[in-house]
Amino acid sequence: MDSRPLKAWTLITSCIIIIGFGHGIGPILFVELPYPLAFRNIDLAYEYQYLVYPSVLFLIGQLTYVVFLFSRNRIILWISLLILWTGLFLLIKSMFSGDAQGAFAFISGIPFMVLSGMLFRYSLQSPERDGATETD
Repeated sequence: MDSRPLKAWTLITSCIIIIGFGHGIGPILFVELPYPLAFRNIDLAYEYQYLVYPSVLFLIGQLTYVVFLFSRNRIILWISLLILWTGLFLLIKSMFSGDAQGAFAFISGIPFMVLSGMLFRYSLQSPERDGATETD
């Protein structure tokens, strides 16, 4: 099995998880870049502080995932998926307290969860060649 499409779609779906902010919604990709700069000015009254840590985790996870795409090392893949899954968990945990913003992230995160789970399973089952899969 050629895993390149699975790897590409996993990265794409991690970028388009929908979050609610302001009076609208948008993909997490739009807040990943400006919100790490908000670490310098975190205020307890900051209205969207719940987005700061998940957006930083998504940015770090996606950059780690890109490193995996070039290095093909399973350990880097597992670390990047763990970081991305943690970021998604932080986004959707508000859903359990009745917040609709977590529901947006959960519903739009389903494709990422399925694809990343398939990629993780594939990485466990595929033969390894210096950290790379045989079909790559």
